[in-house]
Amino acid sequence: MYYVSVNASGKIGWTANTLNYEERPTAHIIEVLTGKASNAYRDFLRRMGISYIIAGEKELDCTLASEKLYELFGIKTLMVSGGGYINGSFLSEGIIDELSLVIVPATDSSSDTVTLFEKAGYLPEKAPVEFSLIDVEKLSGDGIWLRYKVKNS
Repeated sequence: MYYVSVNASGKIGWTANTLNYEERPTAHIIEVLTGKASNAYRDFLRRMGISYIIAGEKELDCTLASEKLYELFGIKTLMVSGGGYINGSFLSEGIIDELSLVIVPATDSSSDTVTLFEKAGYLPEKAPVEFSLIDVEKLSGDGIWLRYKVKNS
């Protein structure tokens, strides 16, 4: 199992090369960097035993990252669960094929809550992405789980 962290500039100060999630297997950390990450940070990752790939010179290239993760680590399926910008970047490059969304009836009333998908200002405008509903499941606590597939454009 792997934990893939997008860290374009190389700033996360890891203390180990694995993560543990409750009862799940230990996950080896893989960093996705861009050319902006310093040689000192790359050396830090090597000393920590943390794998990394470079995907883009100045901006993240999600397609290249996905290809390298498959070629080097055999990763065929990714669960993208980042913030709006990471999610939006993968979506805009056509890499996301399914959206799994859990909605619970709760709010923090925050005016700066992150959105599910956002576009960084430097990215070109693209046509909206449409989804088709696959399944709806009622969850305990009045939540719902919605699953969509990306419509072919």
